[in-house]
Amino acid sequence: MRAAYIEQRGPAENIRYGTLPEPVTAAGEVLVQVDAVAVNPVDTFVRSGSYPTAIPLPFVVGRDLVGTVHEEAGGFLPGERVWCTSLGYDGRQGATAELAAVPAERLYRLPTDVDP
Repeated sequence: MRAAYIEQRGPAENIRYGTLPEPVTAAGEVLVQVDAVAVNPVDTFVRSGSYPTAIPLPFVVGRDLVGTVHEEAGGFLPGERVWCTSLGYDGRQGATAELAAVPAERLYRLPTDVDP
């Protein structure tokens, strides 16, 4: 899958765009096809290292997403529109990828009248 990621903490110039393996969901996670992302100030703190938190390398950057459930899991059904604002820190990969593994307790259904 295509993703924006870093291989080491530091300035924005460290962000790469390329192919990474698709995420493998763990128990309690939902696989989401990412449709839209937002850059959150926390993203810059995590990427630069000014906010100390565990991150796996390579690390997909980004905290916020809107997407579509890809596979049934965690009470969510394929095709449901969802949102999340808590990826990309504390050991969780981020949102700026084609697919994201999102803990079900951090995933919310997108109201039908909200434009992603």
